[in-house]
Amino acid sequence: MACRLRVAVWGLAALTIFTCLASVRWFLLSSTLTDQKLPMTVSLPEEVVQPSPVIKTMEWRRAALERGCQQLEKWSNSLSLDPLTQYSLDDTKKLNNLIVDDKHKVLYCYVPKVACTNWKKMMLMLTRSINYSDPQSIPSDSVHRKNVFIKLSDLEPEEIQLRLRTYSKFLFVRHPIERLVSAFRNKFEKNYTSSAYFKKRFGMKIMRKYRTGVDPSLLPANGHGVKFSEFTSYLIDTKPNQFNEHWAPMSSMCHPCFVRYDYIGKYETLAEDAEYILRQIGAPPSLHFPEVVPSKTTAHVDSYFDMLSSKQQPNLIKIYEDDFRIFDYHYRYFI
Repeated sequence: MACRLRVAVWGLAALTIFTCLASVRWFLLSSTLTDQKLPMTVSLPEEVVQPSPVIKTMEWRRAALERGCQQLEKWSNSLSLDPLTQYSLDDTKKLNNLIVDDKHKVLYCYVPKVACTNWKKMMLMLTRSINYSDPQSIPSDSVHRKNVFIKLSDLEPEEIQLRLRTYSKFLFVRHPIERLVSAFRNKFEKNYTSSAYFKKRFGMKIMRKYRTGVDPSLLPANGHGVKFSEFTSYLIDTKPNQFNEHWAPMSSMCHPCFVRYDYIGKYETLAEDAEYILRQIGAPPSLHFPEVVPSKTTAHVDSYFDMLSSKQQPNLIKIYEDDFRIFDYHYRYFI
């Protein structure tokens, strides 16, 4: 009995000692952690910054452009120089739509009917010291006058090559048929100051040739009243290299299969593309593209196209086939 009692006492004593030692060890460990000021919560890795959707869009557009040029067998694989250096120097007039900004080392290819008036205002503020703080306060007609900008075609061959190789290059494009309808409405249906020239210069000739069953002497002397179907017949019968720039194919003015454009903006996403490009080319933080007003033409494209005959429709698409393929546009079942 006494033996059992001694065993129980010794067991209780051992448990007490073990408990005390464990308490001391826990206290010392807690003190150490406190002294080291370890955080009470586990730090999570910083959130990975996702690329801007615009960046991905620009990459996708450049890839689509290359595929389109390859399909048309116009893509140059030259690695020594920008491909356009060999393509263009025989005829520098082909570079007439590329505006030069030496200050920011930028080339902008303007396309009429693709917000080019506002983009020219932006380029004017980037390239010159002018007394305007708001691009919208610049008179629209002033940016379309001759000698307002330095064009790439104004430079010597060596200077052209240097800028093509080293400058950032961008352009803006638009759905080919919508752009054409916009040009027609603006130049032949509206009564703007600039419209009078187009009606007189092109309208009379178009109506005299394609208005059937009407005495030419009875046609309006000011050229007003051209039908879209008549205008389309004129386009089909005219060589594209003789087109006015307002309806010339975009690819014929900016040569995207030969100029390696860094940024391809689209009229359909004008606001976000413009803001992104301005920041990329080093525009002042205070300079922003004017507010974008939705186009009134978009809703009318189909109705104008439906005015054309079944023969005219595919022939018109054919004129702008390069633009459709290079800039990845589509229309109905035609392309």
